[in-house]
Amino acid sequence: MKLLTSTTHVLLAVAVSVLILVAASAGQVPPRPVPTPPVTSKQKEKEKEKMPKFPTPGEFPMGVEWGTGTTSERSIEVDAKVSITMCVTQGTVTVNGWKRNEIRAFVSEGSKFGFRVLQKSMKEDGKPVLLSLVGIKTLPGGAVTMVDCIAGNEVQLDVPENAALSLKGRETETSIDTLRKIVVTNVGGDIAVRNVAQGVTAKTGQGDITVENSQGAMYLESSAGNVVAFGVEPAEVGDAFRAKTNSGAISLEKIGYRLADITSISGTVLFTGRLLTGGSFSFNTTNGAIRLAIPQDSSCRITATYGFGNFNSELPIKLLTEDNRPGPVKTVNAVMGSGDSTLRLTTNSGAIQIRKLQP
Repeated sequence: MKLLTSTTHVLLAVAVSVLILVAASAGQVPPRPVPTPPVTSKQKEKEKEKMPKFPTPGEFPMGVEWGTGTTSERSIEVDAKVSITMCVTQGTVTVNGWKRNEIRAFVSEGSKFGFRVLQKSMKEDGKPVLLSLVGIKTLPGGAVTMVDCIAGNEVQLDVPENAALSLKGRETETSIDTLRKIVVTNVGGDIAVRNVAQGVTAKTGQGDITVENSQGAMYLESSAGNVVAFGVEPAEVGDAFRAKTNSGAISLEKIGYRLADITSISGTVLFTGRLLTGGSFSFNTTNGAIRLAIPQDSSCRITATYGFGNFNSELPIKLLTEDNRPGPVKTVNAVMGSGDSTLRLTTNSGAIQIRKLQP
């Protein structure tokens, strides 16, 4: 009886201890969490600077790298009369017109690029009417930026036939076919143009310029190269043709302009075709010959000025005045036919020859 009582007392003591521990645990208050300090505006700006910066969506592709040895292609829907500007530092550039209202650009082994839309049409479709082809560069930290020029082994563009193009190049071989209007300026490299409808301006520092089957006002200039034009004519009344080279020959055939000014500092000037009625034609070279092949029924007033050389014509002319006295300058004034156009021929050192164009 005493043992039972002792055991009971022990069990009661254990139970009481457990209850006290449970009660203590239930009544314990957990520690308060430390509040997070508010983010300041400066911290927000720093976090924002760390994030990659992207241009306006749709203007050019995102997430691309700048470099060489890459090949890429992009396209964009545009207005039929879109104007395009671009700069190419090096490579072979080929631009062809097609019947789609879309620009497709392809760069081989060169820069990553995209389209920067500068102006959209006021029409409901809102298609681009002015855009530029730009290079894309990813800066340290992930920021994406645009650069003015691209480069590549080959740069090819397919554009609407009614597009206008303004191209600047450094060392490029450029070929353009079937556009509305073009302006091309190269530091060095040849320029070949065909089937342009409303005007050609082509300049190169070192290289040849060739224009075929095109219309509109034309200005062709090479510092060190030849200029060749074949089958070109005005698009509007008053359009003029001008060609100039500092060191090279100028060769013209089937030129349908009434206003033409041709100058070579050092090189031969060749012209084959008809002198249109009422036209004014000026052919000049400082050091070289001037040779014209014109139809037998040509009608013009001729002023030929030469230094070390001579003047002769296979076609019949009426001599008005002639100053061939010894001296640095000699001048011949003559009339061919009824004198319906004006023809000025000038060379400091070289022969001036007019021959009959064979039918």
